[in-house]
Amino acid sequence: MPFPIETVIAMALIALVAYTILGISGFGSALVNIPLLAHFLPLTTILPILVLVDFTATSTNGLKFRSDIDLGELKKIVPIMCVGIAIGVILLKRAPGAALLPALGISIALYGLYRLREPMTTKFISPAWGYLAGLTGGLMGGLFGIGGPMYATYMSRRTNDYGKMRATMAAIFTVSTAVRIVAFLIAGMFLNHEVWWGVAIILPFMFIGLNIGHKLHGKLERKHLSYFISLLLVASGVSLVARVFT
Repeated sequence: MPFPIETVIAMALIALVAYTILGISGFGSALVNIPLLAHFLPLTTILPILVLVDFTATSTNGLKFRSDIDLGELKKIVPIMCVGIAIGVILLKRAPGAALLPALGISIALYGLYRLREPMTTKFISPAWGYLAGLTGGLMGGLFGIGGPMYATYMSRRTNDYGKMRATMAAIFTVSTAVRIVAFLIAGMFLNHEVWWGVAIILPFMFIGLNIGHKLHGKLERKHLSYFISLLLVASGVSLVARVFT
């Protein structure tokens, strides 16, 4: 095994928390997985591992809630999202990993702070904003593996129907991870044997976490869950930035 035992334990625990959150809320696994795993592994190893695991997780979620998916939103977001992913993967291959970590940490911490003050809204935005959400979400997904904040922010300004938002987000993530698998395959990012060891370690904890999350969904108050996730994002983002300078 290419990883020390402490890294294996950390990978398992981080994955368990991340996919429990995914099972409850329909998104958020990458926002937990990536900044925390970045303390142990390089981004060029983390992202190929997670894109394979996440495809299994998000397609499971998408099938479970497919009746609530808003197909109109998918038709806007998905095509332009694919363009963003292609640009993001090209940048990931060319940029030095150490240079990406501060930007990743700052992005996640800022999104966590945004979530802490985000109110429930009845003022919805134009569907035309879906094209910008798709492009920026695809770019961030290809580069950092975290396109979710863009899609979540857009969807939260399009509907207060949490079931529809959860199902549509799961469908977006399923398509996004499938496209990123193809992009990473073309870029040769699955040739590293550490990627396949990582998938083998994380995959069982993904299924356990999803099962826990599905059981907890509906039993937890959305406000409290959102607050917890937001604080976790701020803490993980700040820790990632601090790691770069220590």
